Amino acid sequence: MNIRKLALFTLLCLGFITGCDSSESTEAPAAPAKTKVVIQTLIPAEIYSVRLYPARVCAVKTAQIRPQVGGIIQKRLFRQGAEISQGQPLFQIDAAPFAADVEMASAAVAKAKATWQQMSKRAARFSQLQKSAAISQQDFDDAKASSEQAAADLAEAVASLNRKKLDLNYATVKAPISGRIDQEFVTEGALVSPNDTQAMAVIQQLDHVYVDARVPAQELRSIFMAADNAAGSQPGEGVSAQVLDDNGRAYGVAAQLLFSGVSVNDETGDVVLRAEADNPQRALLPGMFVKLQTTRLIQKEGLAIPEQALERRDAKTTVWIVTHENKAKRVEIQTGEQTEKGITVTAGLKAGDKVVINGQDKLRDGADVIAQPAGKQR
Repeated sequence: MNIRKLALFTLLCLGFITGCDSSESTEAPAAPAKTKVVIQTLIPAEIYSVRLYPARVCAVKTAQIRPQVGGIIQKRLFRQGAEISQGQPLFQIDAAPFAADVEMASAAVAKAKATWQQMSKRAARFSQLQKSAAISQQDFDDAKASSEQAAADLAEAVASLNRKKLDLNYATVKAPISGRIDQEFVTEGALVSPNDTQAMAVIQQLDHVYVDARVPAQELRSIFMAADNAAGSQPGEGVSAQVLDDNGRAYGVAAQLLFSGVSVNDETGDVVLRAEADNPQRALLPGMFVKLQTTRLIQKEGLAIPEQALERRDAKTTVWIVTHENKAKRVEIQTGEQTEKGITVTAGLKAGDKVVINGQDKLRDGADVIAQPAGKQR
């Protein structure tokens, strides 16, 4: 009896186990989990190329004040560091010797004038006498030559007088340009001459200054390329310039690009890029090191993506996008310049595309994804 109950219980257990196995084998396999990615929707916008170069400030005009006559400096007529106007007296050289030379030259002119008047009247009288054959032709020719010689001597005396007056005028050293004058390099009582190697002072025009930057030669074309290569545009059109300090803060002065150098440095491969900047507050001083920032409009309605979204392999550049069905798709693209908004896209993408910028390392074509906009992920 016990054996029969045991056999029945065993059969019931086997049937229960078999039923469980069959129910488990008929269940559907679990669906794979969707990959979470971060996307950025492409929106057309103005894209600018910004470049920053080390630069140095130069004065627009620089004049070294040197004497044009020699003598003792009697007085300095300016305040050091002041703004100077063109023609303003700066130094006074002892003018007494030059005034005496002018008086002597004036006397020489008076003497030459009297001689010329005498010789010209004599030649006129001989001209009348020669007509009546009262004198020989030789005497008339001599009188005429003497008159002409006297006229030449007078002209020479007048020229000498003008030169002496000019030297007297040069005794007052005047500013050849307007600008700010530096310290004096010679003092009152010093003897100066036109052959001195040391300047008396230096004037620099600072209301406008040049900002010279060293730019790699291969970047010049991109700097001066007009926005969108518009027809009829001029080189450099649409390019703006700004002067910054070492901390990247703008000086707040208007600046514009002027030109680039015509030769490349053999050692560095750089070219000089010159800009002109207003300097009303004299904040920019000659010799100062600054930074020159150039900004150029690349595209008026362009697309740019972060560099982290790119995948480069076998000379091809690809990105992952999310389709309307929330599926991953790899797309080959062409890129342009690096900008503040990212790398520009020239082909392969269009406005409204959702580009994966994070999580693309786990994707495969056609995979279902959960897309989350950039800036909203937690």
